[in-house]
Amino acid sequence: MDNQKSDFVKTEFDGLTYQVNGLAMQVHNELKPGHAEKFYQRRLRDLCLASGLAAEIEKRVDVWVEEKKIGYLILDLWVEESLVVECKAFSHHLSVDEAGQVMTYLTATGTQVGLLYNFGRKSLEFKRIFPPKDVQDWQKFLYRSIHLIPGMTLPSLPEPRGKGNLPSVPIPPIRFSVGKTTTTINIPSPTGAAVRASIRRADEFAKANEEATSVFPIRYPLQQSAYEDSGVSITAGNHTIDLMKDAVKSTYTPSVLSGVGSFGGLYDASALKEFDKPVLVASTDGVGTKVKLAASVGRYRGVGHDIVNHCINDILVQGARPLFFMDYFATSKLTPEVTAEVVTGMAEACKESGVALLGGETAEMPGVYQPNEFDVAGTIIGVVERDDILPCNNLQLGDMLIGLTSSGPHTNGYSLIRKVFSDMPLETVFPELGVSLADALLAPHRSYYSILHSLLPHIKALAHITGGGFIENIPRVLTENLDAEIHLTSWTPPPLWKLIQSEGHIATDEMYHVFNMGIGMVIIVDQTKAAEIQSLIPERTFIIGKLVNGQKKVRLID
Repeated sequence: MDNQKSDFVKTEFDGLTYQVNGLAMQVHNELKPGHAEKFYQRRLRDLCLASGLAAEIEKRVDVWVEEKKIGYLILDLWVEESLVVECKAFSHHLSVDEAGQVMTYLTATGTQVGLLYNFGRKSLEFKRIFPPKDVQDWQKFLYRSIHLIPGMTLPSLPEPRGKGNLPSVPIPPIRFSVGKTTTTINIPSPTGAAVRASIRRADEFAKANEEATSVFPIRYPLQQSAYEDSGVSITAGNHTIDLMKDAVKSTYTPSVLSGVGSFGGLYDASALKEFDKPVLVASTDGVGTKVKLAASVGRYRGVGHDIVNHCINDILVQGARPLFFMDYFATSKLTPEVTAEVVTGMAEACKESGVALLGGETAEMPGVYQPNEFDVAGTIIGVVERDDILPCNNLQLGDMLIGLTSSGPHTNGYSLIRKVFSDMPLETVFPELGVSLADALLAPHRSYYSILHSLLPHIKALAHITGGGFIENIPRVLTENLDAEIHLTSWTPPPLWKLIQSEGHIATDEMYHVFNMGIGMVIIVDQTKAAEIQSLIPERTFIIGKLVNGQKKVRLID
């Protein structure tokens, strides 16, 4: 379907969509760009309720294959039980991926119209989305939108016509249940065109299941290769590439000469001629045990953001502009939809910072990794003028330390976090957090590149507060005769840190030695420029301390 023409289509829901549009404009005018999407989502919900509209946030739609509930969809906003509303907060324009996500929600709920908003730009971006007519319009977005229950898997979608060496395998209908309404979707073969959907009430659910399994039995290829018998699926690997290649290609800049499918990615380095003395900066890192928490609740896309933004920040502290990123994803048994979800998250993070996702490796290694476990790592390459490398060599007494807020624990300290909350359901909502424990702990690692790159000429040093917290990361940029004095009362750590400390009975010194405590990046500037630098950063910052005589250590001052 062509959603660009949707504005000319009249529907019975026009009055409702017009009303919600007005409320969305009010939200954008009130909050402005720059916040996480959940803030826009909640404010829009509140305005809907105040206007007399029934509205729920994070409405769950259960997903069933045969008799098994395998996962769920999460609707940002469900208005009047008839309108799907999806909220985004991107600095870039909405793409076909977001429209496809809403089309999936419309198909799953059997509703007739959806609204897609992007609150992250100067002007509110809006699209009205209608249910798809052809399977090609939405099938590739279906599995990206499903949050799997741990241990569950989705049947492979049929190969597009003309692709693959094996015949397409019909899959059972997928059912979506919201309230007492169930939508049954038959995924047609590549020769079919129409999406066949029917709405059934709850009392017909069992009958629908009986019909579905008798008409669509699961069939498998009669012969399997020796390699697949060993636990490695070439078919799954190829399917993974198909699912993620569009997201990867969306990050390509004119400098990318080859990417997905090549033995190696090619990047045109002629832009380095603009530098007098270009220096390449490289960094490799991983997400750590945060992946275990993500897998336990079926949230994978944020892990992709984590690894990219962590690496961007690691080379930003040396003043580098990121050029391209390469990833490594390893698991015991490849689930294409999970891998594609992680890589799509990487692509989104790369796109936000203008980084090309040049290539990577997906490894299936049964016997090396435990079942349902995976690991994510990445390498980033950037460039900086040799004379502009940070930290500079003129750090001095009295230089001020400015703290930028973190989005959560980022990617560090999760072994301790998992131990602290080992006996607590991640769906638990603590009043002081206002969100579930899963939301608080799995908030993606943020990138500081967009707000700091233009200020680099005025900055003496940057410290990325990662593993080792304040105690180990700030000294990495200090000279031998200086200490960093951190005043703990200069900012209030978010409630999550107090909760971790109290539940884990952790000493204050150790908290600052392990976690970022709400400060993800520290800027060191001349004391005469501190106020000016703060005024140029479009978010709240804190003067958290200063440089004093010492021995390249951190002093925590109450």
